[in-house]
Amino acid sequence: MRRSLVVALLIALFSTSIVAPTNAAVRPGSKCLTKGEKKVSSKKTFTCIKSGSKLIWSQGKAVKPKATVTPVPSSSPTPEPSPTPESEPIAPTDEITFANLATNYSGVPYWAWRKSAEKIAKFQPSDTKITVLIGPNTVPVNKKPADAVALASRMYADYSQSSEFVLIYYNFKDIAWAEKYLEQYIGKDGGYDTSGEVKKMCPSVDRCNAAAAMLNQKTLIGVTIITASDSQRNDSNFTSGTLEAHEYSHTIQDKQFVGRMPRDRQPPRWLTEGGAEFIQTASVQYKSFSKYQADRERITKDLYYGHLFNVRWLNDFLNPPTIGINWENWNKYDGWRVYDVGFMVSEILVSIGGPNAIMEIFKLMGDGLTYQESFAKVFGISWDAGITTINQVLAKEIG
Repeated sequence: MRRSLVVALLIALFSTSIVAPTNAAVRPGSKCLTKGEKKVSSKKTFTCIKSGSKLIWSQGKAVKPKATVTPVPSSSPTPEPSPTPESEPIAPTDEITFANLATNYSGVPYWAWRKSAEKIAKFQPSDTKITVLIGPNTVPVNKKPADAVALASRMYADYSQSSEFVLIYYNFKDIAWAEKYLEQYIGKDGGYDTSGEVKKMCPSVDRCNAAAAMLNQKTLIGVTIITASDSQRNDSNFTSGTLEAHEYSHTIQDKQFVGRMPRDRQPPRWLTEGGAEFIQTASVQYKSFSKYQADRERITKDLYYGHLFNVRWLNDFLNPPTIGINWENWNKYDGWRVYDVGFMVSEILVSIGGPNAIMEIFKLMGDGLTYQESFAKVFGISWDAGITTINQVLAKEIG
């Protein structure tokens, strides 16, 4: 029997600070506050370094002048466009607010994508270690999973992330193998009984096309099990990296509140899954708004058939009496609704407050605030006022 292939990949260590000019002069050896922070002063770039037990500014390196841009001859290969500003379309509307959401809704996809792309472009990935485990009989669909994980990590580089993220790829023949590794990394510390998850994701050769994310609540190591059957070979969700980005985003969500949030609370399921669905799309497609739109259409297309989603339905779904407490309300709906409706609401929230807006809610709930209090703190309006506007806008869009 062949030994299992274990591939360990590391996301590079980078500072999450942004190099920006400053008017205040920096003196080498003087005190600084954040290790890795960079400042430009007197035509030099200074880095905050640790010297003994103190943080001080380095001696600095001369800032290189910007190179002159030479036009590319027509016979030369066309360079890959940057996500901003060259390849992005002209903004379709003013920036979105709750006050103008009803009239400017058409601009929501663009502004949500743009604000996410701009943030990804500014940050490097966290120092999370990526470990990829591949079953002895398994050939993963996605050959470069760490690339997609790195993009989601960059979107939230200013939020706490797991020290390690483990991806376990398996097929029906490798169930026992996958169970062994899930037990090793999660065991009984996943927050619920995870012992049956491997078989649940792959009950037969033909029904082996799913993924699940977990977080070890003691070690805080994130784990995702991903099936890799032949039925997934042409599925864009498995080939593009969006699946890995989705599952990794769950570990970032969990890291904000696990072990800190009161036991009688839980972030809304539509925000958990819809938020992850938005993050996967905006991160993997951050270089192309047209590709973001294509993925968006794939996720939400079912909502535009049947015209079933009026204000009352949306309020019952998005704003049940138990919101922020438990997930029982969403058991009575088609399971995909937490993904597609949740995606559309998350996209609205990001278009208004940027990608941090949705992650900050998880963090604030971890700090002990209720869902309603967290929403109000992030957006500056009450949850009741916010959801009233959202329901009216979405009812007009998909109702």
